[in-house]
Amino acid sequence: MKATAALARALGFCVWGCVNFQPTLTHAAPPYLEIYQRATNEFACAEYFKPAETKTSTNELSFALAPLILQQVSVAPEPPSLLDRFGTLSVSNGAPVLDQSRPTIYWGSDTVQVNRRPHARFFYVWCYSPGPQAALLMQGIRITLNSDGQPVIWEVLADGSGAKVLFVSQNLEAAALAEFGKLLPRRRYAIERNAEAAPEVIVARVIDDGPIPMGPIVYLSAGSRPVSTLICRCMPAQARKLLATSTYDLVPFQEASTNSLIMQARVMLGERAGFWPGDDTGGKGLEACLRLPKVFSSSRGAIAR
Repeated sequence: MKATAALARALGFCVWGCVNFQPTLTHAAPPYLEIYQRATNEFACAEYFKPAETKTSTNELSFALAPLILQQVSVAPEPPSLLDRFGTLSVSNGAPVLDQSRPTIYWGSDTVQVNRRPHARFFYVWCYSPGPQAALLMQGIRITLNSDGQPVIWEVLADGSGAKVLFVSQNLEAAALAEFGKLLPRRRYAIERNAEAAPEVIVARVIDDGPIPMGPIVYLSAGSRPVSTLICRCMPAQARKLLATSTYDLVPFQEASTNSLIMQARVMLGERAGFWPGDDTGGKGLEACLRLPKVFSSSRGAIAR
């Protein structure tokens, strides 16, 4: 119990860093042009992280959907900054400790009801140490699958602008365009709701659909740690040079002794995160953000290409 309580403080410590950094939306400049701009940026140098394989992991969907991480490195040939290293969260003498020598991403899954049909969701979160210029102390993504089991929506845990940042698949955007017609004012994609109904929601980019269910490549900006962009593994890379390749441990959220701490951390974070593991908003959360086409929850979750 003492270890669990201490870990709760550690997790809350990460979340509190996110909360304090978030500016109010009234001070941001809709439609968050910087989010669109960085989605197409190319990193000069980056460090590459992939999930470590185990005897059983390669046969599991949680492994297949796990993200590949490209962490921007500001200046070559310097090694990647420790400030941008995510690690393993633990407790030492009752205090939170992040072991940066052991990169770890925590994952979990659930099912969300949209249009009375179940859809699988997977989330992946990771933690950082505080730093003088580090904005976000926790980052992550959540992936929602369509009725065919294909990943089609990716939500970002936190963005420094205060926006709820999402990425959607090309097939889903095409289905939205076919069903709803033209784009709404001040929006870039047909799947986006009008700016008045969801002013904080930004679909940063539409990405290609993979041939099979697989995790995205997540590009993380140096220093401030936002998700610069997210792409399918089948798309061209947006980094010119990889300085290092490392593996991270993929650990179930429950095994991190955090499952019972979700509500405590969420109370601290409030509505300032794009999502939170174990939230109970159900499909209404996505439906409030996006104009989901009927095909999303039909027996065919994607239109033919």
